[in-house]
Parts: sequence; C-alpha cells; structure tokens
Amino acid sequence: MRRKRWARGLGIAGGVVVVLVIGGVVGWRALMSYFVQQYYRQTYQPVALEAGLVGDYPAEHHLNDVPWIAVEESLCQSTSLQMIAAQRGIEQPRRYFDFLMSFTYGVSAQPGGSAFFPGTDPEAGFAIAAPYLGLVRRYYTTDDAGLYLRALRYFLGQGYPLRVGLDYGRLYGMDEQLPHSDVLVGYDAGGFFYYETVCVPPAPCQPGQRPPGEEGLYVSDQGLLEAVLSQAKMFSYSWRYSFTIFEPGPREEDLGPLWERNGQALIGGAQYGPRSGADVIEGLADRIVKEGAGFDVAEIRSGLETAVYVRGEDATYLREAFGGEAEVERAAALLEQAAGDYAAVLEASGDGIADEAEAEQVAGWLRDAAEAEKEVGGMFVARAE
Repeated sequence: MRRKRWARGLGIAGGVVVVLVIGGVVGWRALMSYFVQQYYRQTYQPVALEAGLVGDYPAEHHLNDVPWIAVEESLCQSTSLQMIAAQRGIEQPRRYFDFLMSFTYGVSAQPGGSAFFPGTDPEAGFAIAAPYLGLVRRYYTTDDAGLYLRALRYFLGQGYPLRVGLDYGRLYGMDEQLPHSDVLVGYDAGGFFYYETVCVPPAPCQPGQRPPGEEGLYVSDQGLLEAVLSQAKMFSYSWRYSFTIFEPGPREEDLGPLWERNGQALIGGAQYGPRSGADVIEGLADRIVKEGAGFDVAEIRSGLETAVYVRGEDATYLREAFGGEAEVERAAALLEQAAGDYAAVLEASGDGIADEAEAEQVAGWLRDAAEAEKEVGGMFVARAE
C-alpha cells in the first residue's frame, strides 16, 4: 500500500529578517517562532470565536445539498473547496480549484529531511481563492472545546458545510501525524458526519463522487477534538481548534494576482526561511549526488508520485481555461515535461540509487524539471504584468 502524505509549506512573514540577540546569544529559535506566528496571523487572518456568535441549533441536522467528492491522491485541501463550492452551484473539476488556491503550483519542503510536496500552503490558498468564487472565507479559532463544538453545530444548522483541518493519523488511529482536510456536513448529539476527501486505507470509504445527501462517515465529539488539536500542535498554532466557513461575497475577476502568485510559487527560492519552488528540487538533486547510494529514495516517493499527477493536471487546466494561446500552450508543455522527469526519477530509483552514475542521472532529471518549472513561473509572472 502506498503511504499518503499531506505536506504543507510555510512562508515567512515580512520582507527582512532581523537578527535578535539576547545576552550575546542569537535567539534563532525564538526568532523563527515569532516569524511563523506572524505569518499565521497575517496570512490565515484568524477570527477569535466568541460565544455571542453562536445561537440556537436543532438537536441534529444534516446538509443534503453538498456532493461527496473523494480522491486517492494527496489533494485533500482543494477537494474540500470543490465540495463547498458545489453547494453554491460552482461545479468545476478539482484542478480549477488547484489553480485558484495555488495549491499544486510550486514546491514546499518538509523540514528536517528530503520529503517535499508539489504545492503551497493551502490555508493561504483558501483565502486567496474565495473571492474568485464570489465567496468570503472566515477562519474561526478558539481554545474552548465546548464553544468549538457548539459553534460547529450552529453553523451546520445554518446551512454551512464546514472545512476542518485535522490530523488524519489521529482521526484513523495511525502511528504517524498527517496534516489533512475534511468537510463536516452534519451532526447528532454525540458527534459529526463528515465527507472524507481522500479515501485510501485506513479511511473506510472509496474514491469517487456521490450525490448530495450521502450520510458520510462519523466521528465522535472527542475524536474530532483530538484530531483537530493534534494538527494545531503539529504546526504550533497559537490556538487549539479551528474551522473555516465560506459566505457569499463580491466576485473578483482580475486573474493578475493569481498568475503572479502561481508564478512566484513555481520559481521559489531560499532568501528567507526554508527553500521553496524549483529551489527545493535543485537542492534535492544536489543532495542525491552528494549521498549517492546512501540516499533514501523512500523519503521522496510520495512527493514524486504526487508531482507526476499534479503537473499533468495543471497542464490540462491551462489548456482547458486558456487554450489556443501560444504562451499557455508552451507552459502546459513544460509542465508535462516536468511530470515526465519526475516519472523517470520514480522508475529509475524504484529500488534505490545504485551508484554514482545513477545518482547523476536522477539528479539530471530533477534539474531538468526544476528548469522547466522556473520557465513556467517566469511566463506566469510576465503574464501578470
């Protein structure tokens, strides 16, 4: 069975890193913690949940106007938005939401190793995508478990499907933590009904699309609290519990900021904080050459599998939405080239890196993919301008 991983990238808030010196010792860890929390506050724009926001609600309730869409790829975030948008009459393939969220554009490194995810921070993506759907995204947070559960029931009772970030591993009793996203669609006295976005074992469901009204899976109040809190701890949030709702709002039509964001995500870099974008792949190539046969290919297999899939999907979306434009066709072809490079790495390294020659060959494919993605990024940025 393939192990699915849901990696997320973190950005660093602000344009300049200031060195904090305390008693002659650089407080690097405290500095990074400060910037991460600043990033969360500025990018996620959390709204403190207050008791006055929560009114009465029925004893039990289930939404019957949300389709259940589940995939087997590691794309839980945009699948969540796809379901929520469908309730509003916006029925589009998931790659449409990937583009609006910048979710599958660029690369995010997983700290402390070689693992990577071909995409960007989805929490920021939800906020950016919402206006293009005629929606306003609100991200509620609290440390009060009781208030949190009441708020979930209240907003569900008001007709809102609720997107929750939670630990897939804790949700299904696994030994590892896996960042994840699901959609709550109902509740009773003891727990909640939800639509799982990624139906692979151990989740007791199958990939596919089911019509609105499906009951979904069930989790107890306590089980949900534990899974949400586990993800909050995973990313060192300054709050314990969170959920997202999408309300009607003005519709944004100017795609310029999206082209800019997606282009910069592909180009990436490492000026501040961890590497991102093509720089992650170039760094990975360097590491493979350096470590040779000692490099652990298993650590990057999930990222490679996802990259092969999403780069092809991104190319398909570009042709669907902007077909006939020479630059767009060129960008789509380059993304397909990158997908082919990642596929070649997967095939060649299936049993590990044999020797120095194979390490150089694999690194060559990765550098070729990085160059292709940087070129696409440059095209996107130029289009924005």
